[in-house]
Amino acid sequence: MNCSPTVFLHLMNYYRMAAAIKYFTCSRHRKGHGIHSPFVFDFINTVLRKDIPGERKEVILRIKKLMQNSQITVRVNDLGGGSASIPSSYRKLSDISRKSSVHERYGRVLYNLALRYNGQNILEMGTSVGISALFMAIGAPGSKIISMEGCNNLAEIAKKNFSRGEVQNIDILTGDFGNLLPVVRDINFRPSMVFVDGNHRKEAVLKYFAFLKELIPGDSVIIFDDINYSFEMNEAWNEIKSDPQVSVSIDVFQMGLVFFRQGMVKQDFVIRY
Repeated sequence: MNCSPTVFLHLMNYYRMAAAIKYFTCSRHRKGHGIHSPFVFDFINTVLRKDIPGERKEVILRIKKLMQNSQITVRVNDLGGGSASIPSSYRKLSDISRKSSVHERYGRVLYNLALRYNGQNILEMGTSVGISALFMAIGAPGSKIISMEGCNNLAEIAKKNFSRGEVQNIDILTGDFGNLLPVVRDINFRPSMVFVDGNHRKEAVLKYFAFLKELIPGDSVIIFDDINYSFEMNEAWNEIKSDPQVSVSIDVFQMGLVFFRQGMVKQDFVIRY
C-alpha cells in the first residue's frame, strides 16, 4: 500500500496506541509477584527495579541534555529503517537525540544488564549520538564494546560524547550492519550481550537475528529496541521470541529481550514496566 508521509504517520500512531493498550492490558508481574522462574524474578529486581548509582547516571544525563539542547545541524545518511517523524537528511542534534536516544528508564535496563555481563564482550547495532552505549560502557567498564553506526557524522558526535563521559572501552564501526557483522565475526568478537537499535525493517531484523545466533556464546542476551515501532517490527519480535533456541523472552513494551540459557523450560513474559 502506497500512502503519503502524513497518512503513514497517522497509521503508525494508531498502531502504537493499540499496541500500548494491549501491553498495559496483558502485562503483569511488575514487582515479580506470581513469577515461578527464579531467573525472571531476579531479572525484575536487579535489572528493572534497580536504579543506577547517582554519580554515574548524572554523567550520562548531562551528556544527553547537552545533545537535546544542541541546535547544531548534521547531515544524516540513514541506512536503517529511517525516521518517519524526521524526514529530512539534515537534522538538528536536539531532534535526533529526542527521537533516537534511549529513555533513562530503558537506559537503566541496559546499564544493569551490562553490569551483569561486565568483563564480557558487548555489541550495539545503532550508535546514534552514543547515549545507549554510554549506559552500557559505564555499567560494564571491564567489557569491550563494539558499536555500529550507519552514519559517519553521528559516529563522530558519539565519539565526542564518549570522551565527555571519559569512557574508553567503546570502538565504533561505521557502515551497513549487514556488511559489518561478518567483520565482527572475522575478528572473533563474540558478544554475550547485544543491543539491536538501528533498523526497523522486519526482513533486516530477522537476518541480523539469524547471524547473531551463530555469533553469540552460551548464556547470552539479545535486546531489540522498538518492538512496537510498527506492525512489521512486532511481527519480527514474535518470530524471534518463538525461535527454539530462545530460552526466555521478556517484553517490556519498548524493548524485547531474548535469553539463551541451557537447561531452562521455554517461557515468554510480558512484564509491566
